[in-house]
Amino acid sequence: MEATQLETLATLRAVVGYLGEKDQYGWWQSAFFSPASNAFLAPVFARTQVLAQCSGVSQAAALIHDERIGVGHVYHLFRLPEDVEQGIHQTLHEPELCARLSAMVATRDAALDYLRELAGTSAAATDGIGPVKLGNAADLRQPEPLRLLAAHYLQGFQTGSQVYPFFSGGTA
Repeated sequence: MEATQLETLATLRAVVGYLGEKDQYGWWQSAFFSPASNAFLAPVFARTQVLAQCSGVSQAAALIHDERIGVGHVYHLFRLPEDVEQGIHQTLHEPELCARLSAMVATRDAALDYLRELAGTSAAATDGIGPVKLGNAADLRQPEPLRLLAAHYLQGFQTGSQVYPFFSGGTA
């Protein structure tokens, strides 16, 4: 997978993870991006705080997604093919990306603006509530499904309807 796609996935995961936390829209009960969490994590994870926050919120969101979608032969934003997961992990070690992520998860408006920008015109085509199949696992390696993911989550946050987009199939 290309580096730009990995950065987009890492950013999308952090932004959706942040927006889904209890202090924003409450889709999952974590608070890894809260100010109190920052104060706790900074001394322990001085160089990798954003990575720790993203990992924590990803686990919390993955539990909810897995509960709603199910597991086995499906992928979603918080549980992707192993090579993609490893790529995201490596990407989150880049200081420039971590600085951009920190700015995007500083406020609800900044996070929603990122989703609007990424979704682009795809936002008009979204429809659904709960689990929504967006395609097959192989589609994850293309740019358009990332825009669709952003559009579905954006619509869900704006309407107050929990949505869990996923991709089906074997290995991607």
